Amino acid sequence: MLALRKATRKRPPRRMASKPFLSPVGGWVSAANLAAAPANTAYVLENWYPTTTGIKMRSGCQKIATGSGTGEPVESLMAYVGSDRKMFAGVDGNIINVTSPADPDVAPSADVTGQTSNYYSHINTVNPAGNTYMMVANGTDEIQTYDGSSWAALVSGASAGQLNGLASNTVDHLNIYRNRIWLTNKTMTVYYLPTDSIAGTVGDVVLAGVFRRGGYVMFTATWSLDAGDGLDDKIAFVTTEGEVAVYQGDPAGSDWSLVGLYDCSPPLGKNAFLKVAGDLLILTEIGLVPLSQIVNKDPAALALAAVSRNIQPDWLQEARARRSLPWEIVKWTSRNIAYVTCPVTGDESVTPPIAFAVNLETGAWSKLTGWNMRCSILSDDWVYFGTNGGKVMQADITGADDGELIYYTYVGQMDHLGAVGQYKSVTQARAIFRTLGEFNPKVSVTTDYSTTLPNYPSAASPEAASLWDVGLWDEAQWDAGVVYYTVQTRWVSIGRSGFAHAPVILMTSGSAAAPSAELVAFDTVYLPGNLVV
Repeated sequence: MLALRKATRKRPPRRMASKPFLSPVGGWVSAANLAAAPANTAYVLENWYPTTTGIKMRSGCQKIATGSGTGEPVESLMAYVGSDRKMFAGVDGNIINVTSPADPDVAPSADVTGQTSNYYSHINTVNPAGNTYMMVANGTDEIQTYDGSSWAALVSGASAGQLNGLASNTVDHLNIYRNRIWLTNKTMTVYYLPTDSIAGTVGDVVLAGVFRRGGYVMFTATWSLDAGDGLDDKIAFVTTEGEVAVYQGDPAGSDWSLVGLYDCSPPLGKNAFLKVAGDLLILTEIGLVPLSQIVNKDPAALALAAVSRNIQPDWLQEARARRSLPWEIVKWTSRNIAYVTCPVTGDESVTPPIAFAVNLETGAWSKLTGWNMRCSILSDDWVYFGTNGGKVMQADITGADDGELIYYTYVGQMDHLGAVGQYKSVTQARAIFRTLGEFNPKVSVTTDYSTTLPNYPSAASPEAASLWDVGLWDEAQWDAGVVYYTVQTRWVSIGRSGFAHAPVILMTSGSAAAPSAELVAFDTVYLPGNLVV
């Protein structure tokens, strides 16, 4: 009788369990063991911005100017910061004003013609009289100066207002240090002008005996041990081979001295650097490397100290594939983000239009798709970029990429849901968003270290946001009172089984209004199974 009772005893039903995935505020991480990736990060994060509270959908881009009627690439953007703020583009042998063209589909008349290179370095400087000048140099044509109303060539010669001691058409890069303009010309000698002057007789610093690997000085940049300008400011000379010589003092004074010579990786362009607080970030073949780490670490260990270390495999892959064109980086302080251009070098099936984005506060990364960024600039607190197709685009505005749909992809890191090797079936999931409008997310999971994605959902038609300067006239509800973020969440059936699971969210946007959704968390409900051997 006892044996019969044991044989007929029912096994207790398996209990459902739940697992929350918090929003990946740590951003995109591809340089980690797939089974032990950092918490609150993403395996794929495309067209989202990591914030301190979640991830939010990026806005689109729109064309504000046509650089060339023949579709030649826009290779440089230059911002003049004077009493009037203006923006210029280097394209098709011309310098054109793209501040506010009458028709974004018609190329404006050129301000400067006959240029043989469109890849410029530029600086803004103010003379003692308070006049602001922008100087631009491309290494093949004479330096051009702009005073807010007209352009003029800085010709070589010994007369007043000329460049004495250096051929103007050889100058490739410009910089300012200690009230002097510094000039490079693809040699191992660096030149400088008299203080507070845009012309005159140059002095020189010969570096041929300092550097050991050859090449030439690609650019110079200032570096400070604090967050501002002061007596501790130094100047860094960076070569094409990745050597960095740091000097301090006045080159015409007795305090001029070499601080140190350091090894790095070759930089990705003459505009491939960014000053952040007191540090200098350099875009190199192995990553975005701070100068403060270059002076303290062996070159073999620099990749681990790079700001881009979380996406190291992808950075190396793109740097190898896109090395033939120069990279740039632009900082958007008011939005706490920086963009790294990854130029399209030919066949878009090999090097598709992408860019990297990094949160300046947290260091979290994401990838942007659909942005053909050949060059970039911050002008009047907006980021603009030039494309290979001859367009000048305004970034992070509207809900579409110049009329094209934006596809958003989030794939979280794999999780064994508390039971390594045990089979689990995720039955339901929900994404929790804070949003100002309606949208249409597709929620799913992928399993067992493979990235299997469903089709993207159709683009939603959200109600226009009733915010001043955001909502559209005759569409937004201006009398609707104060607009607050609302929480949107909905459980959906999943039915995916495996020993490891990762959350998936796909979205599509194509509206005129910029998207506002921010992911807070992703919840799953699953049914535990048995150990699979």
